[in-house]
Amino acid sequence: MRVLVGILLASVACAGTPDVKILEHHGRWESGYGAKFYNVVGRLENTSDHALRFVKLRVDALDGHGKVVASTETYNESAEALAVPDLKREELLASGKVKPLAAHAEERFRASFLAEETPPFEDYRVTVVETPASK
Repeated sequence: MRVLVGILLASVACAGTPDVKILEHHGRWESGYGAKFYNVVGRLENTSDHALRFVKLRVDALDGHGKVVASTETYNESAEALAVPDLKREELLASGKVKPLAAHAEERFRASFLAEETPPFEDYRVTVVETPASK
């Protein structure tokens, strides 16, 4: 499986979400706990003048023609619990366990693709999906 790795090769898309800027990201194959996975890590910035409840991102694995062959959704580091399927998003947000991302603050994010569950791909794309203002 050939994968192009690097900040310059992977793309960033911001679908109508000017409140967040992806500052950097990179991906590489890693292994651990008996599994091989492609790990994408990066940093983002809240560029708005208000706090955000969370930043939701989508990472798409792309074949050599730019076609999406796999996708995963993730959140900024403080809101990673929102990605846990068994937890109810609104209850978690209401509980105060998800710390808002302050105006102009930076934070990390990460996403992974398991090799055994992901078709071959050559690149990836990070897209900001949702950035609701903090209440």
